[in-house]
Amino acid sequence: MSESSPPASRRPRRVLDDWVPSGDYRLVLPAVTVWIITLACLLGPPPIARVLVMVCVLGCAGAGLALWRGWARWTTISFVVVVAGMGVVTAGALAVRLEARSGHPLWQADGKARIVGIIRDDAVSVGPAAASMVRVRVDVTGVAGRSTVPMGAELTGAAADWSELLPGQRFSVLVRVRPPRDGDLLVARLSASGARHTLGRPPPHQRLAGAVRARLQLISARALGPEAAGLFPGLVLGDTSSLDTRVRDDFRAAGLSHLLAVSGSNFAIVTGAVVMLVRALGTSPRVTAVVGILIVVVFVILVRPSPSVLRAAMMGTVGLLALAGSRRVHALPALGAATVVGLLWWPDLAVAPGFALSVLATAGLVLWSASLRDWLRARRIPAGVAELLAMSLAAQLVTAPIIALLSGRFSVVALLANVLVVPVVGLVGIVGTAAAVIGSVGGADGPGAGCAELMVRALGPELWWMLTCARFLGAQTWATVSVPSGVVGALVVGAVTLIVVVAVGAGTRYFPEGVRGLGRAVGSVWHDGRRG
Repeated sequence: MSESSPPASRRPRRVLDDWVPSGDYRLVLPAVTVWIITLACLLGPPPIARVLVMVCVLGCAGAGLALWRGWARWTTISFVVVVAGMGVVTAGALAVRLEARSGHPLWQADGKARIVGIIRDDAVSVGPAAASMVRVRVDVTGVAGRSTVPMGAELTGAAADWSELLPGQRFSVLVRVRPPRDGDLLVARLSASGARHTLGRPPPHQRLAGAVRARLQLISARALGPEAAGLFPGLVLGDTSSLDTRVRDDFRAAGLSHLLAVSGSNFAIVTGAVVMLVRALGTSPRVTAVVGILIVVVFVILVRPSPSVLRAAMMGTVGLLALAGSRRVHALPALGAATVVGLLWWPDLAVAPGFALSVLATAGLVLWSASLRDWLRARRIPAGVAELLAMSLAAQLVTAPIIALLSGRFSVVALLANVLVVPVVGLVGIVGTAAAVIGSVGGADGPGAGCAELMVRALGPELWWMLTCARFLGAQTWATVSVPSGVVGALVVGAVTLIVVVAVGAGTRYFPEGVRGLGRAVGSVWHDGRRG
C-alpha cells in the first residue's frame, strides 16, 4: 500500500460520518417505540392496548430473568428493556384514555343531545365555499345538563355561528351525534342542530391574541393588495381566513403550502432572532434561555395553543438547539424527547401527517444539512447558496415519501421553489411578527398601527416574490408527477430517492466501503449511546 493511500480501516469512517453523523442517539429507540405502540392502539381493535401492556410486562420480566441467569448480556437485553418499558407506559396510558372515552355519555349516544363545551382551536372551512360550513375542535364538558369528564370532539356548524369564537370560549348547543372516525381518540363527531349560546367570555390571553390577529388583518388590508393581504397573516401567524383560493392552490402546487401553517421554522426564526438580539446585549446563557422560553410561550398563545401549534413549538425549539453551534449532541435528544412527550400527551399526533413531516424534516436538518452544506461547498458552491440548498435538500429528501403516501403526487419543483423563497421567509416572519405586536398597541388609527403599516408596506416586494414563484412554478404542467397512492407510492418515491442519493454518492472515492460499513455503525449507535 502506498503512503498516499489512507488505511483501509479508515475509509468507511469518512463516509459514515455523513450517513450516520455523530450525536446522541439514545432517545431514538424510545421515540420510535412510543410511535409504533400508539399507532397500534389507535388503529387496532379496542382490546389491543391491554394486550400490549401484558405482552410488554412479560417482555420486561423475561429480560430481567435472562440477565439474572446470565443467559444474555446487558448490551442485548437493553433493547428489550427499553422497548418493553416504553410499551408498558404508552399502551397503559392509552388504555386509560380509551376506558375513559368508553364511559362518556356521547360514546354510545344516538340522535340529538344538548352539550356544553369549550372551543379548542380555530374553525376550518369544510366542503364547497358556497356551503359556508366550518369544523372546529371542542372539549365536551357537559351532556344533557350533567357535567362530564372533558373529552375531545369534532363539531361542524355554520360559519356565521362558529367562525368568530375564540379558543377557550364556553358554549352550549343542541347537536346531532355521530361516531368518530377510526384512529381518532375523539368521543364523537357533532353537527350543530340549533342556536349556539355562549357562556361567559374567553380567557384574557385569548382575547388579547384574537385582537392582535384581527389588527394584523386590518393593517395588511390597508398596506397590501388583496392577494398579498390574505397571504401575509398566514405566513406570520398561520391565519389563512382571508387567503385567496387561487393563492392557496398555487402554493400547494409549488410545494410551498407548509409556509401557510405555523411550523417549527416559524418558532425557530422568531425565537432565534430574539435570542440573538438578547445575546448581542451581553446577557448570560441562563437569561437568554429564559427569554427564549418566554418568547415561545407568547408565540404559542398568539397563534393558538392547538396540538399542531404545540408540536411546532417543540420542533422549533429543537431547531434552535441544532442552530446553536450546530451541536447535534443536544438537538438529537431534544428531538427524541419532543417526540415522546408529544405522543404521550397528544396520541392523535401519531396519525397526524403534519407531525410525521415535522419530525422527519427536523431530523433531516439536524443530521444531514451540515454534511450536505460541506459537500456543496467542496464543489465551489457559494457559502450562502450552499446553506440554503442543504437545508432544502435535507428536508425535501426525507419528507418526499410521506408526501407521496398522503397525496399520491411528487412535486418536481418543490425543492427549487423552497430555495427561491427561503431568503425572504425569515425576513417576512421576523418583521411580520414585530409588526403584529407593534400594530396592536393603541387604536386602529394610532401611531402603533401606523408604524406597523409602514413595516408591512416595506415587505411588499418580498410578498410579491413569493406569490410570483408560487404562481409560475405551480402553473407548470410538469410541476407535480402522479405516483401510486398510499404505501406503494411512498415506497416508490423512497426507492427513487435512495437510488439518486446512491448514484451521487457513488462518485465519491470511498463510497462502496462506506455502504458496507453502514450496518456496523448503526448497530453500535445504541450500545455506545452516542457517536463521535
